[in-house]
Amino acid sequence: MTSDPATMPPPPQQPLPRHRLPVATGVLIAINVAVWLLQVANGVSPTDARSPALIAWGGNMPLFTLTGDTWRLLTAMFLHGGIVHLGLNMYVLAFTAPVVEYEFGTARMLAIYLAGGLLASCASVWWAELRWSPANAVVLETVSVGASGAVMALFGSLLVGLVTPTPRFAHLPKHRQPGLNKGLLQAVAINVGMGFLIQGVDNSAHIGGLVGGILVGLLMAVAPAATGGRAALARYAATAGLVAVCVGALLHTVDPRALMPWRAGVEAQLKHSR
Repeated sequence: MTSDPATMPPPPQQPLPRHRLPVATGVLIAINVAVWLLQVANGVSPTDARSPALIAWGGNMPLFTLTGDTWRLLTAMFLHGGIVHLGLNMYVLAFTAPVVEYEFGTARMLAIYLAGGLLASCASVWWAELRWSPANAVVLETVSVGASGAVMALFGSLLVGLVTPTPRFAHLPKHRQPGLNKGLLQAVAINVGMGFLIQGVDNSAHIGGLVGGILVGLLMAVAPAATGGRAALARYAATAGLVAVCVGALLHTVDPRALMPWRAGVEAQLKHSR
């Protein structure tokens, strides 16, 4: 099971306005915690959820995702392998999301989080496909869960925001806009680097989320001062199109019919293990 725990320390925050309550961040944390509580209430281990349970709850297993369960790309973002995994991800999310919301606005932050998380899930499945061979078939049965891909997308958007005007800083002259922050770069480097050192971390999702966050962040930073309905629609349509293209490309890399007998066998094994 790849549990992709968040390993990076929180990045240095830019000061947030005192009147702004990061409600959207609280909602994201509440959803993740609520899903974990539902898992525990239904008999899933609170400290070390097993792969069959995570698959049943919507974990991103490439074999199932590529054979009709595309929805797993989304549901896996809100599942966690245990309370430590959940706590680490929510801790980093609590530090990062308010900064992104401050720079981009609530709606754009949520778009970055969700779209970036989906792109992270796509990257996880794509990397498993690349490594798949008859001698290494188990990679398509590996389960990936966690919010860290979406959190890395928030990091990616902050990298964009540090070099490109965002809604919060669009009115400021260039010399007063944020510059590259060493603390942020170090946090990203530590998280990706630790992913190569710690067994069980889905680093493909981390890197995919980071790249996805940069791409979506660029889309959200286009014409930062334009806040009308048409500008918003264009941004979100472009973001949805990016995700759709990536998901579509992912699903067309294999013939799902060739995988269906394998899936049937795995489903039978899971049924007997419950």
